[in-house]
Amino acid sequence: MLRRVLIAAALACCTAAVSAQAPQMPTPGPEQKNLAYFEGTWKMEGTMHASPFGPGGPMSGTETCKMFEGGWHLVCDSTGTGPMGAMKGHTLMTYDRQTKQYRYFAVNNMADAEMAVGGKSGNTWTWTNSMSIGGKTIQSRFIITETSPTTHTAKWDMSEDGKKWTTAFEAKATKG
Repeated sequence: MLRRVLIAAALACCTAAVSAQAPQMPTPGPEQKNLAYFEGTWKMEGTMHASPFGPGGPMSGTETCKMFEGGWHLVCDSTGTGPMGAMKGHTLMTYDRQTKQYRYFAVNNMADAEMAVGGKSGNTWTWTNSMSIGGKTIQSRFIITETSPTTHTAKWDMSEDGKKWTTAFEAKATKG
């Protein structure tokens, strides 16, 4: 009988120790709540300016975004038309807890995929990356300003030297 009590006590201690050491599953935090701003369907109207990416002209589109299962990542699908014709794309926005930066990944029916890092200050998101165009390294920044819970503006600038910036795209998006 004493032996059973000792075994039961030993098992209880081991179970408590294992339970105390089990890592807690993390939960989404304020960074993911920031991403959730973009949930929903957005209508966008804007202007592409002539650039190394192509001709200028009006563009319009629709983007539908939702938080991926678990609430950690934002996934978006977009369609639209612009100076180069019809466009379709998929975007993933997430927060990298290790580097404490937002990450942006996009593919579309154009030749190159996009990857950028970003941050949010107040109501302004700034995403940056660099890319090679015609053998030149071009720096890029994409700025989104939340103007209300249902509207934001977007602006895409490019620079060869990181000092003089040229606007390639400007738009306004409205959640519908």
